[in-house]
Amino acid sequence: MPEPSAPLPRPALMVGEAHGRREVPLHGLPAGIIAVTVPRTRKDGDEVLTRVPVDRKRRVNPAFVDLVASDPVPAYDPPAGLADRDLIKVLTTRTRKRWATIEADFGQEHAWRTTASLIRCGAVVLRCKVVQATGFAPDSWRLSPSWASLREDKLAQLRGHPDPLRLHTELLQAMAGIPQLAGEHNLLAATAPARTLQVPAGSATGTGDWRVYEVAVRSAAVWWAAQSNPQPMTAKVLAGKSMRDTKYRWLPARRQAFANLVGRPFDQAVEETDTELRMRGPLRWRVDTVIADAAACLPWLGLPAGGLRSLGLIDCSAVGVFLVENEDAFAQVCKLPDVAEQWLCIWGAGYATHGLASFLKAMAPLPVAAWQDLDAHGIQIIANLTERIGRPITPVGMDVDFYRSGTKYHQKPEKRAGNLKLAERLAVSGPPALRALAAEIVANGGDGCEHETLYHEVLPALARTLDQITDGPAPAARPSNVDGAM
Repeated sequence: MPEPSAPLPRPALMVGEAHGRREVPLHGLPAGIIAVTVPRTRKDGDEVLTRVPVDRKRRVNPAFVDLVASDPVPAYDPPAGLADRDLIKVLTTRTRKRWATIEADFGQEHAWRTTASLIRCGAVVLRCKVVQATGFAPDSWRLSPSWASLREDKLAQLRGHPDPLRLHTELLQAMAGIPQLAGEHNLLAATAPARTLQVPAGSATGTGDWRVYEVAVRSAAVWWAAQSNPQPMTAKVLAGKSMRDTKYRWLPARRQAFANLVGRPFDQAVEETDTELRMRGPLRWRVDTVIADAAACLPWLGLPAGGLRSLGLIDCSAVGVFLVENEDAFAQVCKLPDVAEQWLCIWGAGYATHGLASFLKAMAPLPVAAWQDLDAHGIQIIANLTERIGRPITPVGMDVDFYRSGTKYHQKPEKRAGNLKLAERLAVSGPPALRALAAEIVANGGDGCEHETLYHEVLPALARTLDQITDGPAPAARPSNVDGAM
């Protein structure tokens, strides 16, 4: 087989608000700004699903719209020339600010011009009433998800610390005597404190934001000190011990800066309730100044499924996305250079979250392959996700011959009966490539086979199998937005 050619470069994916919405043509919008529908939401378990609002005739005729940037934008890049005092006014938005308040803050003459610049850079989303079908009147604004996730740290940096010398000394004392933080201690000691504290050049945290740096250092000091007598530590316990507040939020930048400093994924260092998407492959992620590399982070890069919609900048040169259902199998796949250097490998713990589905939609047109358990639910997972992302998913390691040779797991009678019923339906209406497997499951009374029992059969040929899916690199995609509705 010929050597695979280098993948074509893909444009970066950036945070934005327009993804998954419908554009509404209005008169008088400034350059770089579009109006989009306000999504309707509903709860699905722990997730909030969104959709485009339409009337009974499937027409879009909104009473309100959101004004957003027409092009992808970085996670945080304030407009040039915006004074710090005005930036503080923007960042103090907790939920929404009415238009009358915005005019009072910036003055009636400057409110609209300032707001337009903030929309274009992705800072705010302006809610407007639609007037006579094509006009609009400002109503209120809210911070975009990326700015909202960074507001606390940015406000702390803009306002400065009342006693920077004391804080500088506290961090040095926190790291003192911890061998794993000796290098970071030396970097900070060589950086003189000022009113606006500066992150030391070369910091392992990978951030340029002092507040993020402070959280990472304090937390890493507590975490390393606890490793002499290792016990399970939850994210809340770590926040309580390091920041003296169990409700302190582990925002994406803080999580990754801490992970960079301790040298392991956040979900391996601590226990938490949010499901992580573990990634390994040619992908780099940045939110503000914090950078993580899914090819260099060992053993993987972990991102919270619920936080995918507030990601910053994603650069991905993968030839495709490979989903693996079970944690142990994902770890085995990550050890295969021929796979992990070409494909973006993801573990998402069973049925896909809304965050994963949104991420996969944004990664179009990259092909998607999946290795699931050889049972009715493994097939259903692929069927469900295929429908949600709107493009086919190629099953790997899920042939009938693999199923026949695999070890069937033990099931209670009622569960086996439920799997049999599901397999009967999937044998008729499931993904065409998996209907034969579903039929074989029916013939075996609903028995299933976990893919961890098939390592010797699947893993040695996995790279060659995936090469057959791509037949070379996927075409480059247009810039797209990760954030948005399904």
